[in-house]
Amino acid sequence: MLTHWDRLLRADCEVLQIKEKQIYPIFKVGYYSLKQAAEKVYVNSDIAKCKDIIILIRNPDDRFVSGVNQYCWINSLDVDKTWNQVKNNGLVDRHFAPQYMWILHLFKFYKGNITLKPFHEISNITSIHKKHLGPEPIKPKRRVPLLKEFVEPDHKLIEKHLNKTLNITELVEEYKNVLS
Repeated sequence: MLTHWDRLLRADCEVLQIKEKQIYPIFKVGYYSLKQAAEKVYVNSDIAKCKDIIILIRNPDDRFVSGVNQYCWINSLDVDKTWNQVKNNGLVDRHFAPQYMWILHLFKFYKGNITLKPFHEISNITSIHKKHLGPEPIKPKRRVPLLKEFVEPDHKLIEKHLNKTLNITELVEEYKNVLS
């Protein structure tokens, strides 16, 4: 499965400075709100200058459903047909990629400490609530079946590491085979 995530892993990586905190934004985890609140953006090699990056982690089940729906809305696609493509390994996207994949992306540029915080902590970072930019509000979400390979890695992260500070290298080493 890891080979399918090339596009995410090749994209620019950003860490945001919001007041005294450095935050790594993930799609469907307050991404646009955090981007709107950012006072400074560190990109790719500049991220090595950061210290103690906070990563908000959302409930993986909710995020997967929301991410598939968001991807379909952006691309004017049928949710059921798209879900079938995802299920058959024919489609991957940052909107529903495991949050662990985002951490791997950050690891390309940063080797320091990270703190995984629950998504509701966004209210301690910013009061901005910005939905994805687009011509109209997102329609009610279509419930789709969860796919184990998209949610299980993040459930493990939450169970073992939520509200803890750890070195990103140790985390990646611990979970390096989770997506293979």
